[in-house]
Amino acid sequence: MAHPHFLLHLAIILILSKYVAAVSLKFKMPPVLGMILVGILIGPSALNIVKTDIVIQWLAKLGVIMLLFTAGLDTDLQQMKSQGKVSLLSAFGGVLIPFFLGYFTSRFFGLDNFSAVLIGTVLTATSVSVTVMTLIEMKKLHSLEGTTVLGAAIIDDIIGILMLTFVFGLHGGGESITLSLLKIVIYFIGSFLVGFFLFKPILKFTKKLNVEEGIVTVALALCFFLAWAADKSGIAEITGAYIAGLFIGQTRHKRTVSEGVETLGQSFFVAIFFINIGLETHLENISGNPLFIILVILFAVTGKILGAGAGAKIGGLSLKQSTRIGVGMIPRGEVALIISALALAQGIFTQTEYSTTVLIVIISAILTPPLLKLTFKEKD
Repeated sequence: MAHPHFLLHLAIILILSKYVAAVSLKFKMPPVLGMILVGILIGPSALNIVKTDIVIQWLAKLGVIMLLFTAGLDTDLQQMKSQGKVSLLSAFGGVLIPFFLGYFTSRFFGLDNFSAVLIGTVLTATSVSVTVMTLIEMKKLHSLEGTTVLGAAIIDDIIGILMLTFVFGLHGGGESITLSLLKIVIYFIGSFLVGFFLFKPILKFTKKLNVEEGIVTVALALCFFLAWAADKSGIAEITGAYIAGLFIGQTRHKRTVSEGVETLGQSFFVAIFFINIGLETHLENISGNPLFIILVILFAVTGKILGAGAGAKIGGLSLKQSTRIGVGMIPRGEVALIISALALAQGIFTQTEYSTTVLIVIISAILTPPLLKLTFKEKD
């Protein structure tokens, strides 16, 4: 149910998002960092003057979907194909190193084997929404590193879902990994067929109708359809949105759709998403062994830099390019929180492990923008 002061809270969020963005730019900091921090400041962790509710959460979800849809529209498909090997290696490196760091740290602190495996799985999940926004602001989304991170994030998402299915399957719950893999394969085949054969004729027909903003509206509908189908297949909705953007980006309507969606998204939905990250943070509820929490967070950050970076280096990129990719893979998000929430509900995680996951999501979101900016400061 919507908060009684929902409209007032929405007004505060939108005004602050732009003012904070302006201040961030003045101090040469990524605006996305300012928005997350102001969300924490006005939320329950500090001033508690704005509360998130189901409406703001849904608007935030639309925001991240539109952000990844825009990223798909702006992706150079040929460049992505050429970087397929590097993306694959980066994804595998970014999964293996964080997983083992999380697992062995958890075992060292006395967690049982299954809980340690889940902590490791939490550390594998990448959420590139913060990275994408930062790259867009820096005008680096089209760079080799930006394209590689996006490709690696899709592979990373699939690996994370399969690992989650496998781990909970061993514990006696959830569907089989074979069924999960089958759903993913069917989704990608289906989305390719729909995107390749139907998107162009649908947009061409819409153009003939000569309805105001018809192309943009129908393009968004196609985006939401693939996002919904991705969610039903066990994949992140943002992956479906990104794939929709890739296909529409190959049509002659790319510019029209891109301009319309970017205006709508950047002026409203995307700002709500980043401030809502802060609003959903409850620092007052965090408890547990401080050393365990600090080490897991440290390994969550360094594990992605080392793992994904090493994969990119093996793939033939320079050390600086590999570091940028590793930093771009740092953020965690929905998948990590879903794993922790399921584990907490089943009594596998205590409040300590759950609190650690929440902190990983927040700290990785805060650290990524300035670190990305730092790595892009010097040219190769």
